[in-house]
Amino acid sequence: MRAVYSAVVMLLLSIFTLATTDDTLAPSAIEKFGVFHDISYNEFVQRGELHVLNDGTAQYQPIGLQDPPRLTETDSKHPDPSKYTVILRSLNGGTQFVLPVMRCRLVNDLKAEETFVIHTTENGDIFHIDYDAGNSANCQKTHGAVSAPVHTKALLRKRVVGPAPKLNPAAVIDMDTGKEQQPEPPKSFLAKYWYYIVPVVIMLMLGGDDKQQEAAAPS
Repeated sequence: MRAVYSAVVMLLLSIFTLATTDDTLAPSAIEKFGVFHDISYNEFVQRGELHVLNDGTAQYQPIGLQDPPRLTETDSKHPDPSKYTVILRSLNGGTQFVLPVMRCRLVNDLKAEETFVIHTTENGDIFHIDYDAGNSANCQKTHGAVSAPVHTKALLRKRVVGPAPKLNPAAVIDMDTGKEQQPEPPKSFLAKYWYYIVPVVIMLMLGGDDKQQEAAAPS
């Protein structure tokens, strides 16, 4: 009976450990954007969500709503009719990115791809998003309907700060020869501080002679 009880306890502990591990390893979204496409000019319809995860990756999730959310004209108006525009609106409120590409890149392209590249700081703050869609070769077509992208990739790029630049001292030109003066070679410790060391040595030597004379003098 005791063996059965121990086995049950070990099984429960194993299940709890696995559940805790799964919760710890599962990435969570630190930022979510609604992705609104300019399906027809100035009619922005949400086609998916862009998630920035805490493991340094990004994911795109399409939505299959029959009546997806739309943006109002004041929120979405874009001045250039030659551009196909995607608007990323933060689901947390406040942040919005307007990402245009040439509309002709999506002409008669039923397999068009789009790519979001999210640039973040070292702390994970988003400061820029690049967007690319379609193919520039489609702009050679004289006419055709614009098709919304059907394949989406989401990438995250963290900014890496390189080493601070080291400035070299300005070059000094010898007015007589017209050549650059070479810097003096570094001096040794004695060459730098001999004028401090010599007086100290002399004082120690003189002080030592005085003590010897005092010791030799008859009392």
